Amino acid sequence: MTSNRREFIKNSGKLVAGSLLLPTVGAAFTQPMKTLAPKKIFLKSAWATSNIGDIGHTPGTLRILEEHYPEAEVTLWPSVVNAEVEAMLSKRFPKVRIVKGSLQQGEGEPFNPVILKEFQDTDLFLYNSGMHFNFGLFNYDWNSKIGLVTQFLLCQELGKPYGLYGHSFDKFAEPSPIIFRQVLNKAAFIYCRDSASLDYLKEHGVKAPIMEFGPDGCFGIDTLDEPKGLAYLKANGLKEKEFLTVIIRSHTPKPNTSPDTKDKLNPPQATPEQKAQDQVRFEKMNALITAWVRQTQKKVLIAPEVFKEMTAAKTMVFDQQPADVQKYIVVRDTFWNADEALSVYKRAHTVVGMEPHSLIMALAVGVPVIHTCPFTYGKKGWMFKDIGLGEWLFDIDKAPKEDIINTMLAIHKDYKAARQKAAQGMNFVKQRQKDTVQTIRKVMV
Repeated sequence: MTSNRREFIKNSGKLVAGSLLLPTVGAAFTQPMKTLAPKKIFLKSAWATSNIGDIGHTPGTLRILEEHYPEAEVTLWPSVVNAEVEAMLSKRFPKVRIVKGSLQQGEGEPFNPVILKEFQDTDLFLYNSGMHFNFGLFNYDWNSKIGLVTQFLLCQELGKPYGLYGHSFDKFAEPSPIIFRQVLNKAAFIYCRDSASLDYLKEHGVKAPIMEFGPDGCFGIDTLDEPKGLAYLKANGLKEKEFLTVIIRSHTPKPNTSPDTKDKLNPPQATPEQKAQDQVRFEKMNALITAWVRQTQKKVLIAPEVFKEMTAAKTMVFDQQPADVQKYIVVRDTFWNADEALSVYKRAHTVVGMEPHSLIMALAVGVPVIHTCPFTYGKKGWMFKDIGLGEWLFDIDKAPKEDIINTMLAIHKDYKAARQKAAQGMNFVKQRQKDTVQTIRKVMV
C-alpha cells in the first residue's frame, strides 16, 4: 500500500468518525434556515443632464453591479436628474431605488433625515466616476469641496465603508491636500480611471488600502433608445457604418452664464490664450472632417456630448468647411439623452472626439474611436492608453493633424482589424469591471 493511499484512508477514517457527530440529513433539513439580508449599496452619481457623460456614468455602473453583484440592493442618490433620465434609469433598472435631495437642508440646518437614513442603513457608500476631488483645476470653489468631503466624513462617523469608482485626480491646490488626504486615506478602495491619476495620488501621500486602475463606470452602459436613434438616422440619411461621428469641445460659456463666473472650463469670456487654443484645435478637427469626406465620400455627424457645444458645432465646424464638404455634414441641433446617443453611436463607422465619454460609449458597443484629447481639461484621456488603445489617443495641442488623419484613414482601410482592436480594449475593461466588483463584495462582508 502506497503512503499516499495510507494517508487517504487515515483521513477518510477521521471524516467518517466526525460524521457520526453531525445531525442526519433529514434532521438538518428540519432546522430553520437563516436568510441573509442582501447587502446595501448607496450609489452617489448622476452629476448633470447637460452632458451625456455625466448621464452615462450612472447606467454604466448600475449595469456593472447588476452583472457582477446581482443580489446587492442598490439605492441611487442622484445629484441631478430630469424626467427623461429618471425614466430611462427606472425602465432599465426597475429594482434600483432612487432617493432625491441634498444631505444638507440649508445653512445651519440639520442633515436631511431621508438621506441621513440611507447613510445609516447602507453597507457601502459608493461614489461614482468623475473628477470631483480636484481643487484649482477649473476653479477655487472651496464651499463645494466642503460639501463633497462632508459625505465621506459622515461615513467615518457612522462607521460605514466608502469607495470611489473610476475617478480622475488632477490638482490638489492648497489647502486641499490636508483635507483630501483625511478622506481618501480612509477609503476602502479608490479606483482611478487613468494611471496618471493613480500616480498623482501616490505623489501626494494618499495611501488608501486599495488603489488601482478601475475603468470609468460609463464603460458599462447598455441603455439604448432604438426607436429614437433609428428615426434620427433615417431622417438625416445616415446609413449604418457609413458615417463618421465627431465630438467637439470649445472654450465657450454655458447658456446663461454670469459674466462674473470663475470657470476655466466654460469661461464667460474666453481669454486670448483660450481663443488661440480653440483655433489650433478646430483647424485640426476641421481638416480631419474634410479629409474624411473627400477620401471616402461618406457623411459626418457632428454630435453633442455637451449641450453648449451645439452652437459651436455650427459656427466653428460646419461654417468653416468648403461647400463641397458641407453637403455631407449633419449638425445635430437638439440635445439628447444617453440612450438615444448610444443607439446612434452603435451605427457609426468611427467616433472621433475631443470629449471622452461618447468614445467610451462607442467602445461599449464595439465601435472604433480616436480621442483628440485636450489634456488641459485633465488626465482622464490617458484611460485609452491604459486599456490598450494608445494608438488612438492624441494630444490635440501637440499632435500633427496628418497623424490624426492617417490614423482615421487606417481604421477605414482595415475596419475589421480596427473593430477587433476595439473589442480587445473592451475585453480588458470587462475583466477589470469584474475584478473591481469582487473587491466591493469583500469590503461588504
